[in-house]
Amino acid sequence: MKNMFGKKAVSSVSIIEADDGPTSVFLVGRKSSKQTLRQNIYKYLYKMREKRIIKSLKANPHSMEQLADYIITELGFSEVDKSEPGYKTEYSQMRASFIMQYKAELLGDLAEAPKLENHEEETIKLFMEQIEKRQKAAENIPPDIFEIDLHIYKKDDGNNQSKIIIEKNYGYIGGSASGSKNGYMKEFDQTFRRVYEYYGVTQRDIDNHTKRFIELVKTLARR
Repeated sequence: MKNMFGKKAVSSVSIIEADDGPTSVFLVGRKSSKQTLRQNIYKYLYKMREKRIIKSLKANPHSMEQLADYIITELGFSEVDKSEPGYKTEYSQMRASFIMQYKAELLGDLAEAPKLENHEEETIKLFMEQIEKRQKAAENIPPDIFEIDLHIYKKDDGNNQSKIIIEKNYGYIGGSASGSKNGYMKEFDQTFRRVYEYYGVTQRDIDNHTKRFIELVKTLARR
C-alpha cells in the first residue's frame, strides 16, 4: 500500500493546541523524547522570563472594542471587509473551531474529539478522516445557533503581509505574518506583543491566573 505521507515512514503524529486559541496544528515526523542542550537552555531562559513578567505585571486592562481601535489607529492596520472571500473562509474555519472547543455538544455523536490510538498508517488515515468529518459538521451548524464576532486586520505593502485576528465574544487574539524583508517576522512579533500588552489584564486576572493572564504571560515571554 502506498504511504499517504510520502516515501518516508510515519513515526508519529502530534496535535498541538494553540496557546492563544482553538486552532490545532498537525505535525508528522519522528518523535524524540530526548531534548537537546539548546532546547534545555531555551526552556530555562523562557522560565526565567516568565517569572520576571509575572512579577512585574500590573493591572491595566482594555476592552476588545478599545483593542480593535488601537490596532487600527496606533498600529496602522486596516480591517478586512466581511464580504471579502478571505474573511469568509477564515470566519467559517474559526467558527467551527470555536464550536468544537466551547460547544462541542452541538455536534451530537461527533462531540468527543477523536483520539489517535497508535501510529499505524491506517489508524492515522482514519484519525484524519474523523477530524475532517468533525470540522465539516461544525461548519454546518447554522450561525443562528452559534455565532462569533470575528474581526480581521491586515497590513500589506506588497512583499510583506501581516494579519491580526480578534474574536470579541471569547476574547481570542491571533496573528500571522509573511514577507521577504529582513527582520520582518521579528518586527511583527514585537507588534503582536504590543497587542497583548495593550489588551492587558485586570487585577482579578492576576490574582486568579486566568486564561487571559496566562496568554499574556506566554506571549510576552516568547522570543
